[in-house]
Amino acid sequence: MKKSICILLSAFLTLSALPLNTFANDKIIANEYKNGTNYVTVEKSVEENMSDREKAAVEKFNELYKNGKIPENIAESELYDIVNNLVYGELYQQGQLTDKDREMISLAALTTLGTTTILKTHVYSALNAGLTPVEITETVYHCTPYVGAAKSLEAINVVNDVFKEKGIKIPESQATVTEESRFDDGSSAQTKLFGNLGDTKPADGEVRLGRSFLPDYCFGDFYTRKGLTLEQHELLTWVCIATLGGAESQLTGHTNGNKNVGKSKDYMLEVLTDIMPYIGYPRTLNALNIINTVYDDSNK
Repeated sequence: MKKSICILLSAFLTLSALPLNTFANDKIIANEYKNGTNYVTVEKSVEENMSDREKAAVEKFNELYKNGKIPENIAESELYDIVNNLVYGELYQQGQLTDKDREMISLAALTTLGTTTILKTHVYSALNAGLTPVEITETVYHCTPYVGAAKSLEAINVVNDVFKEKGIKIPESQATVTEESRFDDGSSAQTKLFGNLGDTKPADGEVRLGRSFLPDYCFGDFYTRKGLTLEQHELLTWVCIATLGGAESQLTGHTNGNKNVGKSKDYMLEVLTDIMPYIGYPRTLNALNIINTVYDDSNK
């Protein structure tokens, strides 16, 4: 199939009032609008030349991106075709992860990378996959201690833009802690994952440095929030750190954290495989080595 998906997407997406056949291929014979959803109709001769992988990719993409928007310059590129055939034609067709799982993982990886253009496309697909506005918002919030507030604020700006475009109300606060409880509640969440690490509550006026903020900021302000389970919070942490790269010690710790809350080796390998197209092979192979080490060592 020659540029099949990018051709189909160009017709599929209502980015502007373009006439039929504006894009490179004239085989698309209809871009129908039925019941609020865009559908692509392809000339039979084109469909007959598509591989099963390409057909699966188009079907899954249409399912996830109905009423979504992809920038025209991206949708027209052959690169988008190559990536989508892998992501939607293969990765989304295998394994135990649901589309909701995959989209949540993708949101975390793209927030970490700071790629707000691609992140925005996944807000559309996350909604269509069944993620709630709260789950989408909380996924971005959770990334903050690991990727930095600058990236998370950029990401939440994109998320809220899509919500406003769709007429979706910005979710209310999911915080569960108070100024007085955030250290103790955060320490409790941390202990559930890693055991008691011996952190002591700082005295009033004490000068605090770096790591000392983990219990109240990282765990208190974020892990305790509603909308996601503790297990989901820990998985998103792992995705952020794997995506960052260069933080093997922390990734090892949170691989153990995911193992401690019941995530299997196969599950973690599937999560890693799903973010591989976005993070690249060097980071993927480093994370793979850590998964193998953590889970294989536990079996010795």
